[in-house]
Amino acid sequence: MKRTAIIAATLLAAAPVMAQTAPVEKYPPRAGTTAAPTKAEARVDINTATVEELSAVKGLTKVQAEAIIQARPFKSVDELAATNIVSADVFSVVRRRLTVTN
Repeated sequence: MKRTAIIAATLLAAAPVMAQTAPVEKYPPRAGTTAAPTKAEARVDINTATVEELSAVKGLTKVQAEAIIQARPFKSVDELAATNIVSADVFSVVRRRLTVTN
């Protein structure tokens, strides 16, 4: 009986925290898809963006953003995949959020 009360108290205490978590997409996009980004996911130009703008791209760290800036200029986003800055898995996720303007 005491164990049940402890479990119930724990669940009740966690309920407000669980209610505040971000909703999960029912069908998230597959890695590597070419779906256009939403307005909230505007593309970032890897040749002109700041460290803050690049690291705001979900999947890129500040260290990777700094390395991208050091490796400029890029002729295409695909050139980023040829560097050792990001892995193939990370690139497949961030590719649709990046662009290069000439």
